This record gives sequence, structure tokens and C-alpha cells, in this order.
Amino acid sequence: MRKLIQLIIVLAITIGFMACGTESKKETVTETKTEVAATPEKPSDADLMAFKVYHHMMYMVTTAQQAGGTNKLLHTKELPTEGTDPVVTPALDHIYTKVVLDLTEGPVTVEYPEIEEGRYYSIHITDQEHYTIFDEIHPKGKYTIIRKGKEMEVPEGATVIESPGDYPHLFIRVQVKTAEDLKNAWAIQEKIKLTSANSNELIIENPIKHTLETHDVYPENKEILESAVNFSKEDYLRVSEYIGAVAPKFGITGNIGMFGPIDSKEPNSNDAEYRAAAIVGHLGFPLHHAYYGPFFTNCNDEVLNGDKTEVFTLPYEPEGVELFWSVTRYSALTRNTIPAKNDLFNAYNTTPDENGNITITFSVEDPKDGTYWMPVNAGEPYYFVVRYYKPDVNNLPKKPCN
Repeated sequence: MRKLIQLIIVLAITIGFMACGTESKKETVTETKTEVAATPEKPSDADLMAFKVYHHMMYMVTTAQQAGGTNKLLHTKELPTEGTDPVVTPALDHIYTKVVLDLTEGPVTVEYPEIEEGRYYSIHITDQEHYTIFDEIHPKGKYTIIRKGKEMEVPEGATVIESPGDYPHLFIRVQVKTAEDLKNAWAIQEKIKLTSANSNELIIENPIKHTLETHDVYPENKEILESAVNFSKEDYLRVSEYIGAVAPKFGITGNIGMFGPIDSKEPNSNDAEYRAAAIVGHLGFPLHHAYYGPFFTNCNDEVLNGDKTEVFTLPYEPEGVELFWSVTRYSALTRNTIPAKNDLFNAYNTTPDENGNITITFSVEDPKDGTYWMPVNAGEPYYFVVRYYKPDVNNLPKKPCN
């Protein structure tokens, strides 16, 4: 069973890398073997650190290309339900606006509209080492991102965010409650305004060298990252194999320790292995903002597979969750949604039973028994993620087992 999980995640990470490459290529998995080699040798901390930087900066190149350059708003207009999104394990709770910020010629100011209460809306800025440097729920007004250590003019009244590097990443999420609600999220996107001095093509030949030259690498990381300056695509794939082999252990802790700032107090946040494993959920939130519970197995620790019906029960109003929750199912072969099937349940498309719970059945055929049906493919492994937005970090929800 463990070997199967390892294979699934190795495939998923590799596919995720190909999706973030500089060319658009679609890969089809035609054969799955359950026998894989023993766990590879653990990479050095330098390789683990270089792995996340390499992945993140290759993603930045692709995103800048898609946007038409740096400092360009890239709006997604549809929820990623067709299994082809370049972000692995994409959330279906919101549509995205992404920007590869470029501070080489001056500051960047982004102005956010004030929106109605009751809709989640957030900004999240990540540096070139894949650490969160700023996140906020319900932003409004002007936010100016400046390069740390440089004199830059800031508009009056703007919230100032210092970046340790020239190329931070801005992620804006606008909640979509139902398919009919999508047009309302589009209207919010269109009101977001960005002002900058420049827009350029982002070209990176060596992601590690580029990061060392354009980003103030944190002192505790600098010597380690310098030692991996020649980290290659082959090294990336080698470390991917290792992360795939050990990834099941992170299912217990979810995103804890993976996405916070460099000085995060979350457990394991300064562990290079945890930070590297975060690439499986690239650009995720720190724990105080959202808790992600990934589940690859059932309540008996058996791998989730479409050949076996599984039933999970969750509270409709989970204790300690201030904003909202969702359950999203993914193919474990592609680490993406499954085309032409429902992938999502949340508080907006379910109602609680007499006990205040919802029950979800994962199966090939609709059980027609009053539970909520989450379709899966026969013979294929899958997993699901329960996301809780603004959770009580001292009282995190447990695995939804009966």
C-alpha cells in the first residue's frame, strides 16, 4: 500500500513539474505499476532547498509568459474543473488573479475594491524562496510592494509591503460559492488595478543562480543555497522522487510548517524537508489563514481507490472555523480534478442532516441513499482535501471518520 502511495505522488509531482515548464505539454498516464524501488536516499538540505526554489521560479517564468510579462494581472475566469490546471491540487473555492511582480525599476501598487460582507477575498505574497511575506483577508485600498533596501516612492495612504527580492509573487483569491456566483467574482476581478513602472519578459536559465542574484536570501539559507547553485532539472526530478516517497507522512499534519514566513512559529517550519514537501501544494497558505487536510487513505489506512465505496461524515459547522470549509476530490494520477464530474462540496451546495452533519459517499455509481455523491473513476486511486479557512490553530478539525 505504501509503495502505491509513493508511486502516485511521484507521478503527480513530475506531472506538476511538466505543467509548470516553459512549454505547454499534456501528458497522459497510460500505465501504472505498483512496484517501485525502496525509498530513495534522503537529499541534502541544500538539495531540498534548491528543489523548492527551482520549482517556484520555473512556475514564475510560465506565469509571466501567460500574463504577457511581469507586473501584469493574470485572471483565471473559470474554476479548474477539467483536470488541466498548472497548479497541482487546485482549490475550487475561488478564482485566482496572479501577478509575477517585478520591482527592478520601481514599486508596484495594487488597488483592491471594497466588497460585500460574506465573501472571502484575500491577497497572498510569496518571495523567491517560497516563504509567505504577506497575507490578508478582505483587503481594500492601495497596497504598494517595494524592494527592501531601496528608496521607492509610495502613494499616500498605501499599505507598504517590503519584498526581500526583485520578483515576489502576488496571489489574489476571490471566493466563488456556486457556479451561478462566478459572474460576481469576475466583477470583483475587473475592479482590481495595478500600477507599475515596467513590464518585462522573465527569462531564467538557472533558477538558483537567478535567485541568489536578485533576492536577498535569508542569512540562515544563503550558504546552503549557494552550495546548490548548479541544481539541475535532473536534480529536481531526483528530489521529486524522494518527496513522493515520504509524502504520506505529511498527510497527518497537512500544511502545518510548510507555507509560513521565514520566522514562522508553526511546528517544523524550519525543517527543509517540510518546506520542500510544500511544493506538492505550491503557493499554499500559512496555517493561521487556512488549514488543509489531505487524505490519501480511508479510516482503516487503506489507499483510496475507485473500486471501493467510501463514506465520510463531517460537521456542517466545524468547531473553530471562522469563515468556511470545502471538500475537494482529486485524481491521484494527475493530482488534479476529474473532468466532467463533480469535484466539490461545501456549505453552499449542501445542507446538514438532523445531527448537524453532511455525509459524502465516494463511489463510481450514485448511491441514491440521501448522502452527497462524490464520483470517482473505477480502478483509479484518488484523494481529497478538506480546507478550513481561518481555523482555530489550537483546535484543528480531525479526519472525517465515522
